[in-house]
Amino acid sequence: MKHKLVTAVCLFTLLGNMSCGGSRHSGKSKNYIPGTWQQQPIVIDGNSQDWPSPYPNFDAKAKIAYATSNDRENLYISMEAGDEMTQMKILKQGMTVSIDTGGGKEASFFINFPLPNDTEPIELSQTARKTDPASLQGRQRDVKLTKAAKDANQFSLEGFIGCSGGYMVSQSTTCGVKVIIRMDEYKELVWEAVVPFKAIYNRNVITAQDADKPISVCYAIKGFKNPSAKNADNGGNGISNNTGGSGSNIGGRNGGARPASTRQPENPLQHLYDNTKTWKQFGLAYKPE
Repeated sequence: MKHKLVTAVCLFTLLGNMSCGGSRHSGKSKNYIPGTWQQQPIVIDGNSQDWPSPYPNFDAKAKIAYATSNDRENLYISMEAGDEMTQMKILKQGMTVSIDTGGGKEASFFINFPLPNDTEPIELSQTARKTDPASLQGRQRDVKLTKAAKDANQFSLEGFIGCSGGYMVSQSTTCGVKVIIRMDEYKELVWEAVVPFKAIYNRNVITAQDADKPISVCYAIKGFKNPSAKNADNGGNGISNNTGGSGSNIGGRNGGARPASTRQPENPLQHLYDNTKTWKQFGLAYKPE
């Protein structure tokens, strides 16, 4: 098991272009929305009932809802995805959630979870159109997505004080970072994490002087390689690229070339191939005892 975990962590590192850090042109925002004070600690169990309903933030391009909160000791982070293509990307390609304690867009702390999973390809032949969840195909896909969420039992940490490398979800980390992902009863993919402030600020609690201190959280999701791209390599991405089509039709009735002005139809699976980065920049909340 240890060997498999190390291999998975190395694979995630080699993927590249997925984390939210290192953007020289990102800059820093001077306006921060107020943070949310967490009155009671959130239990990291993959249950979104501890969070506002609906989640207060939504990225229409990434198709994820997200939320953050904090108390004196911890930063709490959550993401929720109901879109099936987004769920597939996260569970098969992996996701990185990162933190910039300066409130900008150059993160120093990275949670890689879930790690990429190239086993058990998910059939996409009917994904482009609505599928009755009660149908056999709908039930089979739900089973595969739920299983993929259950199998997401490894993660890696980078930059955290006292923590670096690969871990099992069931394992206690020395810095106290804990993560989980699960498919809930409403078929929403729920991601949760708790990050102790000692792991990013090197002190156990925040104080009144930290009220409105800027901090940023980023959710980075890597898309699948587009099989229609020139010289695309379809192997090794853990997904079946059978879309039920018959290939591109570049000839007319007499075999003539398609006029240059003809507009290509939009790919209904395009969202699967899009990389997304969603930033939330806010100020830490604080309430005196």
